[in-house]
Amino acid sequence: MGAGSPLKVNTKKMSRNKKVECFEEMQALFACMTRYSGTDFEAGCATQRSALTTCAEAAARKPKVKNTINYHLQRLSKHLHK
Repeated sequence: MGAGSPLKVNTKKMSRNKKVECFEEMQALFACMTRYSGTDFEAGCATQRSALTTCAEAAARKPKVKNTINYHLQRLSKHLHK
């Protein structure tokens, strides 16, 4: 990708209702890092960093979403068409 080529996103694949895990915490950390850009942001953003770490650890412990019926139907249709 060159400097002039635009970034293309397939909007059909993006879910509008899907909640991104820890988005608010990540946004708060980035805002804090921007605020302390010239100074030591490690000390200034410790609260936001620990909140993001806690959220990420909690998200990792959540059970995974099981496959839907559509997933299994697509898998089976590949074998039926052979």
